[in-house]
Amino acid sequence: MNISMIAFESWLESAANYEKQKKTGEFSLKTISLLANELDNPQQAYKTIHVAGSKGKGSVSTMCASILNAHGFSDGLYTSPHIINFLERVKSVKDFFDIQIYEESAGELVQFIEDISERLEIAGYPQASWFELITLFAFIVFKKAGVNFGVFETGLGGRLDATNILQPEISVITPIELEHTEYLGDTISKIAFEKAGIIKENTPVCVAAQTKDAEKVFRKIARQKHAPLYFVNEAVKKIEYSFENQKTNVFIDFGDFKTSKKSEKVFARPLKTSLQIAGKVQAYNAALAALTVKIACPEISEETIEQGLSVVKIPGRFEIVNYCYNNSDNIIIIFDGAHTPNSVNLSIDTYNNYFNDSPCILFACAYDKHVEDIAPLFFENMKVKPEAFVFTKPGDNKTSDIVRLGNAFEPLCESRSVPYELTDNYIEAIDMAVKKAASTTGILFVCGSFYLVAECKKHLKLA
Repeated sequence: MNISMIAFESWLESAANYEKQKKTGEFSLKTISLLANELDNPQQAYKTIHVAGSKGKGSVSTMCASILNAHGFSDGLYTSPHIINFLERVKSVKDFFDIQIYEESAGELVQFIEDISERLEIAGYPQASWFELITLFAFIVFKKAGVNFGVFETGLGGRLDATNILQPEISVITPIELEHTEYLGDTISKIAFEKAGIIKENTPVCVAAQTKDAEKVFRKIARQKHAPLYFVNEAVKKIEYSFENQKTNVFIDFGDFKTSKKSEKVFARPLKTSLQIAGKVQAYNAALAALTVKIACPEISEETIEQGLSVVKIPGRFEIVNYCYNNSDNIIIIFDGAHTPNSVNLSIDTYNNYFNDSPCILFACAYDKHVEDIAPLFFENMKVKPEAFVFTKPGDNKTSDIVRLGNAFEPLCESRSVPYELTDNYIEAIDMAVKKAASTTGILFVCGSFYLVAECKKHLKLA
């Protein structure tokens, strides 16, 4: 049977969604392993790349998929969160799949879950969560679409993430920082251990530059799993970047880098391309994606890698949009879902490289973010003083603590004479922030949450 995407999304809402609610107890692969096996393991019908990390995993996943697509492979890209349409999580790098594939996959999954739910209950298995169901949905969609490669971004962690039943061609780990400490642990080492759970026996793993604590964990687990380990900062001889017309020009030289299985250089020459996504961090993400794909598919040429990287677009990652306000005033809106101290700092750094005028800033974040560490960054690291702040909650789907948010920002704003408004009505906050930007410098910087980005885009009809 086929099911419309509206009906399917409604059906999914009956499952526990830990992106919206806090989970009690430990995560487990028990349920999804059983369900995938009962479905004849659709995730084994194609090759996969598996990406974990704290920051940049969505960008690296998208870059990998784009390079594979440029080579001529049909790709499936599984990322999170989505901005507007939940099918953004399950698509090809360039577009959505045919609607019939989605509807057939949804129908198959709904019928299957309804048939097996009683068996799960009798056997003492937990019912599938929202994320487990959408992961199974992606497995099925990619099989029906006949993709050559599926690129999967983990959700929360790695070791116990629903995607971790994959047996990938290669694993990837982006930079690690403190995040989701109530689930993953309260130190870098503990979080690195969870992320390192995606490292598989005898399977290569590419890793971004890390702190010493995280690096130590990855080296130990890769050694235990006999997994060839490649740190991108050790593989790259030289990396350069510059900013021009809201693009990032990159030069990446891997020099004489060789893998243990190859006597010749992995890259025949340096890579030189222009990214449509802003920020120096994207140059390092591009290097990690290029190394990953080249090790997984040595036949892919440098020209193809450059082409694949040059066409990548990623919504909500320092995304610059021109917006017409009141049919007369054009303002620039920058959307960035950055929500950790490191990612917010990188976003501010990117702003400093592209803009000289003071922005109005619309900020919101979930309750579990380190807002006390984030707040000072806007005053200490932004080269221009913010014109004004508007603080709010990131929508109705994510728990927030607006009192704590205010306590973190208000003293800083007052001591530096930066005007601010605080409201838990996010629609009112969006309108207020747009109006402030239009009446001042014409720049609005929206950050702190992908959920806030989504609400802005929907309200301003930019989706």
